[in-house]
Amino acid sequence: MSFPMLVLNARDAGRMGALHMRCFSDPWSAVSFRGLLLDSSIVSLGIEMGGELAAFVQAQTVAGEADILTIATGPEFRRRGLGTMLIRGLISRLGERGISRLTLEVAEDNGAARALYEAVGFTEDGRRPRYYTSGRELPADAVLMSMDLGLSQM
Repeated sequence: MSFPMLVLNARDAGRMGALHMRCFSDPWSAVSFRGLLLDSSIVSLGIEMGGELAAFVQAQTVAGEADILTIATGPEFRRRGLGTMLIRGLISRLGERGISRLTLEVAEDNGAARALYEAVGFTEDGRRPRYYTSGRELPADAVLMSMDLGLSQM
């Protein structure tokens, strides 16, 4: 199943902030999203279901590379392939901009996200020890991952 991909803009900042709040223990504010959405180096894509923002991804492009800043899927919309669709859509948009490499970081204990990233072709490059601390009893390493878009099997 496929859903229409939206290019998000500053008018979507409130919806992004609300969804981020439902997904993360240390969420970004609508004001933060608005600032990012006004930056031309930012690519933001979303998927709506029933008129509601169900999921989104946001990446920043710099010097021929891009970094996924955040990706969020509402709890009630998970396990439907939205994350995969968003990453594929992002890769397509980044290709249009001549981006050759995509990077991200993810908490080592976020098994669902790590499985998604590995399934779409990301590989582990390294770690930042004890990087994630907010809302946790024990710190978790950040797993650094990347994908060469020129070799992507997407």
